[in-house]
Amino acid sequence: MEDEEWWTISNSVSQQLAFNPCRTKGKPRDGRVAMRTITYSGSAPSGSGEQLVLYRSVKSAQAAFRKLRADQSRRPRRATAKGGTGSGFGCVGKPSRVGDEALSVAGHFHKRGKREREPAELGVVAHRGAALFIYTDVGNGLAAGKKIVNQAKKMTKKACDLPRVCG
Repeated sequence: MEDEEWWTISNSVSQQLAFNPCRTKGKPRDGRVAMRTITYSGSAPSGSGEQLVLYRSVKSAQAAFRKLRADQSRRPRRATAKGGTGSGFGCVGKPSRVGDEALSVAGHFHKRGKREREPAELGVVAHRGAALFIYTDVGNGLAAGKKIVNQAKKMTKKACDLPRVCG
C-alpha cells in the first residue's frame, strides 16, 4: 500500500488556531480580519501546518500571541494519566528569535514518568506587526524543528510586504 497524503486549505477566520494548547472551542473573537490555514496530513501518521492570521491592529496580534503563550505555560510540562501511572502528554515552550516575539514548542509523550526522546509535536508561534503565524509538525521528529523555524523566519519577512501589517 502506498503512502497517502491529504492537503487542505482554508480561509476561514472562525477556525481555531493551529496551536491551541488549551483545546479552546467556539468561535474566536480576537480581532482577526483574514486568515489562511494550510494543512498536510500523511498516513504515517505525520503532518504539518502553516497558518497566517492577520489582525485589525498590532495590539490585537500582540494580545493573541500573549494569550497563546499564557495557555502554553498553563499546560503541564509532564501530564499524568489517572491512577498515577506517569503516562501522558506534556508541552515545553521557549522563546525563539523569529518576528517581534516567538515561541518554539515541543510536545512529548511520557511513559512511566520518563519523557520520550523524540517530540511528538513541534510548533513555532510568532507575531510580526499585525500578523500572527503558526507552523506545526507532527510525527517527523527533531529534524522538523529547524525546518519550521526557517519557514517562520521566511514568513516574518513576507508578512511586512502585506498592507497594514508592519506599519
